[in-house]
Amino acid sequence: MKNMIFNGFTLKYHKSINVYVNEEMKRVIFISKNNDEIHGMLEFNESNKVKIHPRWNVNFSVENTEVIIDVNYSEDE
Repeated sequence: MKNMIFNGFTLKYHKSINVYVNEEMKRVIFISKNNDEIHGMLEFNESNKVKIHPRWNVNFSVENTEVIIDVNYSEDE
């Protein structure tokens, strides 16, 4: 798992996922390793409420301020 901190949240995500951050819009986008498919997005509002936009091939687990983003498929190494 890779880790990053965004907006007070710890985001832990699968090593095959690329991440793009839009600080101004308070969004974190999770993209496939080949940058050809959006896996999901986290969107933070002004009161730090999180809106999750997942795709079928990933799962988001949230506990307090920790979000784990994992894949629902086998990853070839």
